[in-house]
Amino acid sequence: MAAGKKRANGEGSLFFDSAKKRWVAQVSLPGGRLKKKTAVSQREARKFLTAMKAEIDTTGGLVNEQSRVSDLTELWRHKVLLVKDMAPSTRATKEWALRHIEDSLGGIKLVKLNVLMIERFLLVMSKGGLGRESLIKIRNVLNQVCEFGERRDLLRRNPVGLALLPSGLSDSKPGKALTVEQAELLLKATNGDRFHALWAIMLMLGLRPGEAAGLHWEDIDCDSGVVHVRRNLRKVKSVFEVSYDLKTQRSRRSLDMPKVLLEKVEAHRKLQDREQAKAGSSWSPHWEGLVFTTTTGTPLDPSNLRRDFKAITKDLGLGDLSPVDLRHSCVSILSAAGVPLEHIADVAGHDGTRMTAKVYRHAVTPSVAAAALPMDDMFGLG
Repeated sequence: MAAGKKRANGEGSLFFDSAKKRWVAQVSLPGGRLKKKTAVSQREARKFLTAMKAEIDTTGGLVNEQSRVSDLTELWRHKVLLVKDMAPSTRATKEWALRHIEDSLGGIKLVKLNVLMIERFLLVMSKGGLGRESLIKIRNVLNQVCEFGERRDLLRRNPVGLALLPSGLSDSKPGKALTVEQAELLLKATNGDRFHALWAIMLMLGLRPGEAAGLHWEDIDCDSGVVHVRRNLRKVKSVFEVSYDLKTQRSRRSLDMPKVLLEKVEAHRKLQDREQAKAGSSWSPHWEGLVFTTTTGTPLDPSNLRRDFKAITKDLGLGDLSPVDLRHSCVSILSAAGVPLEHIADVAGHDGTRMTAKVYRHAVTPSVAAAALPMDDMFGLG
């Protein structure tokens, strides 16, 4: 190893200590610490080295009561954040949250981390100018880190779930939701348009824009009337990519389609077949099976989709809306229909009901009556 070069965590060495006349197995731990074991024979020392390196690969060397929060965040960074498939913007947000956590809590011993410390940390962040949404992101990342540590027996328990946000925080800017009458107006006005089925599937099933844009025909079982949400389409530095890494654990879901939606999807399939025949050799061979495409078979650009939807809603007098507001509308319409919040969270792919209730549920005109049937009852006559 070159002089002055810092040894990486888990890097090991094997050497003979002539003074002690024993072989030494040595590995590096977080914070520049070393862990050693000695043996009479080289073979035995090599076994020690292999075992210690395997242990560090699992725990990052956090095996004693001197381990600190920064040790755990660094391990999570290398074991999860840097290797898990996620959008660059998501990774950047999590890294931003990690830096806040490490700056304020990094020096605290893991065995001493408790709810009070976390709540004081969040309070300091709020006094420093961070709003509710930012604090939620930071707390969520800290929770992920501590859950990771708990699974690896580095924490006796994860205290983050019991930590409350500071009181008096202003709510995040709410999304917008269509009333039933406005949603019906949108569907009637766009009937026959090439994006009609896209707006309908987001409205009636609450799909995220990337989930809807990433649907493939093999994800839609028209015989049983089920949509399987399995992937997400995103654009990274002008390059489209389909990822199977969805936003939450419960985002991977199978949803019954209202009959009226099934009809719209089948009509869209026929429309796409006509477009492909018309395009001929100009139809892209690289995105076979994609449900919603341009007229040449390529993925839909999110910015163009937002622009087109905004133009439609403005022309209809519905205001300045974004495609994600169709997701808000789905949750709100089902809530107004009396569908249990737990069922709505399942439809939306939320991990629990907090996000469903706090962010996505809005007051709309109650006009419908049960889970997959409400959309048929409301929009099936159009």
